[in-house]
Amino acid sequence: MFEIGSSLREARERQGRSFPDLERKTQIRTRYLTALEEENFAAIPALAYTRGFLRVYAEELGLDGQLYVDEFNSRFSVSEEGSAPFRRRESRAPTRQSRRIASLAVVLTVGAIAIFLALFVFAFIRNTPDRGTVVKTGTTSSNPKPASTTSVKLTAVRGDVSVEARTGGPNGTLLFGGTLVRGRSHPFTAARLWIKVSAAQNIRWTLSGGNSVDTSNRFGPAIVLFTPGEHRFLTG
Repeated sequence: MFEIGSSLREARERQGRSFPDLERKTQIRTRYLTALEEENFAAIPALAYTRGFLRVYAEELGLDGQLYVDEFNSRFSVSEEGSAPFRRRESRAPTRQSRRIASLAVVLTVGAIAIFLALFVFAFIRNTPDRGTVVKTGTTSSNPKPASTTSVKLTAVRGDVSVEARTGGPNGTLLFGGTLVRGRSHPFTAARLWIKVSAAQNIRWTLSGGNSVDTSNRFGPAIVLFTPGEHRFLTG
């Protein structure tokens, strides 16, 4: 185990690097670089950003970025939404009360399943026609239209990028949260796609049909909302 913040600070001071120079080289704002050195990870917007910033900052200082990401993952347990405070991982043995609650939950679950099955059998018997009764049924055909979806493929073309992709919006189901390494791609498909990236200038967005969105002139973090047939930049 090593101290993440102090080792980053020592490497920067040893090289005589300034924060404005590092911000320009990494596209990471000075307040986030300072937060990394102080291990004030709660000041960084999201877990995906923290890992990506650690990797990029360490490698800019000539350090092993993956080593810092692994150390961060091993020391801290963080909510994917980024709302829960960072805290050391703890393991606690189950108490007698927790075991009782778990046993009660199992009993209640089994009882609920038994009641559901009994109601199902009763409804089936009640709705079954008597033998010899002719039941006329009309045949209808319906071909419901499939729900419209949108597809986009992200490719890291100019460097590593931290990516957070969710369905619908910032509180939707997490599809991907982590670092997209330079040269790698990741496709996403949903009715609505909410995607946050740490460096928009490093991303190529390829839409269904082969069209692409040019963000080479957009620097820093960006949030994009994709819906069928259109996309909209919420920030960046």
